[in-house]
Amino acid sequence: MSSLTDYVNWYADLSFYDMPFNDVDNVVLCTLTYYDFDPKVISDRSASLRRCVINSADNDPFLKAVAESRRFGSLLVSDYVEVFSRDTSTQFAALTFHLYDDVYFVSFRGTDNSLVGWKEDFVMSYKKTEGQIKSVEYLNDVIRDDRKYILAGHSKGGNLALYGACHISDEKLSRVIHIYNNDGPGLCPEVSDVSLIERIRDLVTVIHPRYCIFGKFFAHDFKDVKIVTSSAKGIFEHDSISWEVEYGKLHTVEQFDPNSEWINEIADKWLQDVSPEAREKLVKGVFATAEARGAETYTEAIQLDVDGVEDLIVNVVESDSLKTVAKIPEKVLFGDMIARLRTGKLAKFIDANQLIEGIVFTVIGLLMTIFTDNAFRFIIIVLLGAVVAFQLVYTTKKLHEDHWNFVREKTRVYIFLVVATLFAVILVKNEALFIVGSGLCGGWLLVIAYRSFLAFKQSKVRDFAFWKNVIKSVLYAGCGIFIILAPSDTVQWFMLVLGGLMVIDGISAIIYSFIDANEKYSRKYHNLKDKVKHKK
Repeated sequence: MSSLTDYVNWYADLSFYDMPFNDVDNVVLCTLTYYDFDPKVISDRSASLRRCVINSADNDPFLKAVAESRRFGSLLVSDYVEVFSRDTSTQFAALTFHLYDDVYFVSFRGTDNSLVGWKEDFVMSYKKTEGQIKSVEYLNDVIRDDRKYILAGHSKGGNLALYGACHISDEKLSRVIHIYNNDGPGLCPEVSDVSLIERIRDLVTVIHPRYCIFGKFFAHDFKDVKIVTSSAKGIFEHDSISWEVEYGKLHTVEQFDPNSEWINEIADKWLQDVSPEAREKLVKGVFATAEARGAETYTEAIQLDVDGVEDLIVNVVESDSLKTVAKIPEKVLFGDMIARLRTGKLAKFIDANQLIEGIVFTVIGLLMTIFTDNAFRFIIIVLLGAVVAFQLVYTTKKLHEDHWNFVREKTRVYIFLVVATLFAVILVKNEALFIVGSGLCGGWLLVIAYRSFLAFKQSKVRDFAFWKNVIKSVLYAGCGIFIILAPSDTVQWFMLVLGGLMVIDGISAIIYSFIDANEKYSRKYHNLKDKVKHKK
């Protein structure tokens, strides 16, 4: 696959009159916007791009190719504006390229390496930024009635292109023929009137890398969306210089990287639960640490020593942002499930039998692991004692109903006497307790194993429940057979192992009961949404 530099070299001799402007040209010009331009050189409003970058092109293959090409190097550059302010957290730059005839390309710079620039990105999540205000001012200044304009930007620059276009007058917007958002975030709904997007919807092309994070924040549903491949990996695919070209066009694919989509889903859910006020406290708390330590760039800010990490924690805690940060792992692990539990939405979807079984197994397992020496004896005595008590109550009830006719109810009386005798024997003879107890315990475990076996045999989907039942059937069968055949001196270790197994099984059953309820809720919710859409 080829790079942007290759593209510039291939079409170096073709002007925009020879080969019309395309998506790759947009990426090239937006990438160029990150470079420093000398305001004095552009002060006459007619400087060529070659003249603007020639002093810094020697050590940069991309910039050198641009400067030496006819297609880009001869473009006239004008209206270069750069504003940088720590006080207002503003990192803004924009310039205009004269493409051909009366068509001009306005490009807004994205986030540079400055700490101010990165902070401004986060500020967008809770209030309108100075950069957004200046994007509107810039377009009002440069757009003229006798020209046509393409607006564009990469990363934050893409957001500025959208924001500026949404907020200029209808007269100014009528001169805009296209807008490019190159992996930039959309408009924050708590800050901006997102209905204004309708003014520009048909003009916008959105370009994302396959591993897309930044461009999915506050994303809008535009019609023309392209997913481009990159020579970089992971989050570094955001860098537009890494985007790949094939046969003079951006090399695109149909789907995003699944790993990035998972992160986007978590981020969206987190933003839904966190208010703009909480976001502001978190941003101020985090950046206060780097600013207090004199960091001026993103690179310096992330190089924290032990004291720096401590300061970061203190600032986050003092800014009351701990709950905001805590929502991130909650969303990663549980998604919307915790919120639905808090509001009681999952209650009617929970399988009560599964939940109760999980609680019982957890409690019994904990007792086994804590009281390993006497757990076996205690459990068998309690179980048999319960049977004796039940049989006594039941037999007495039947005798009372039959007017104490012992002859007619002799079978029930015999059963009670056998059970009571057996109970008395195991109370005084340890060997008898182990023989009877191991048989009962082994039989019970084999029943659990058989139930789990039937469950996974009947399962049509190999999901979490399927594999859980496979493992349960094997482990419980093994424990059941072991306790039936093993000698009495292994009981202590057996109870410890079985107790641990039951605790894990019980907790997983409790968790799965909530996960299953959450999935049932989600399926019902989506079905309702589909029905509403169908009716509309």
